[in-house]
Amino acid sequence: MLAGLLSAASVTAQAKCPVDGAIQIADMSWASASAIAQIESKILQLGYDCKTELIPGETVTTATTMVKKGRPHIAPEVWSSNIATLLDEGVQSGTVSIAGKVFAGGGMDAWWVPKYVVEQYPDIKSVQDMARYSHLFKSTGSDKGRFYNSLPGWSNETRSTNLFHGYGLDKQYELYSAGSGAALDSAIASNYKRKKPVFFYYWAPSAILGKYDMVKLDMNAYDPANDSCNTQADCKTPIAGGYPVVDVNTLVVSKIKDGAPELYQFLSKVSFENDTVNKLLAWGEDNKAEPKEVAEHFLKNHQDIWTTWVPQDVADKVISRLE
Repeated sequence: MLAGLLSAASVTAQAKCPVDGAIQIADMSWASASAIAQIESKILQLGYDCKTELIPGETVTTATTMVKKGRPHIAPEVWSSNIATLLDEGVQSGTVSIAGKVFAGGGMDAWWVPKYVVEQYPDIKSVQDMARYSHLFKSTGSDKGRFYNSLPGWSNETRSTNLFHGYGLDKQYELYSAGSGAALDSAIASNYKRKKPVFFYYWAPSAILGKYDMVKLDMNAYDPANDSCNTQADCKTPIAGGYPVVDVNTLVVSKIKDGAPELYQFLSKVSFENDTVNKLLAWGEDNKAEPKEVAEHFLKNHQDIWTTWVPQDVADKVISRLE
């Protein structure tokens, strides 16, 4: 039954949908974006009687085709800093619009330790404090602590590396790459389950932060001018700065904004607190659920959130039609 709830194929539309044909929604390759695409698809199907089609995509390719060709119609989770120039072009030309912030608190990069470490050592509050506690985080065969860095090839790996040097932690810690997201997750989970100290970079929202109780370490405030060197691989003077909070937006083409204002109004209200997404993704991992099943779980169990995005009659239709 679940397999048919949120398929990538179009569903039969009723006459009330303000858009002719299927509404294409970008189905990005990471868990949160795929789940949100499925949530929006289901609300459009059940609440607005629209056909939908989920289109596989990535940030740059999806945004490019939206700006240049007007397809897909909706990208539910666009990390805007990754496509700033392209996004400006599309907004200025009127081909796309930023409907709203899908993550109310923005996308977050940070450094973390488990809560049980802070409970045992309550004066650990900031990255600067970590210099005094490197002995807790020693790896086998090393006299230094281990810091699990951002993933290789990611744009923020350079920033994270420079922050590591800017805070002078290279004197007490080794900069360690787990090599992949799966390996990083495994290292964090393994240490957490054994109640071992672990010091690591991670992003939010994410399943890891929904499954395990972590504390974000304070950093100096991010300043674009002051921290600009930290984005450069050849930065000679790394700064003890911070990470920017990234706007993560719903991107919509003009066909939807201009031709279906009631749908645009709905999409403009889609917004999640990071902690909600963390826990939703954690539920998905724990239950080995497909994104469509994660979406159904959200729609059934978090009506207090999504019913505020739509008019009451639309919410009632979705609830009555959920299987």
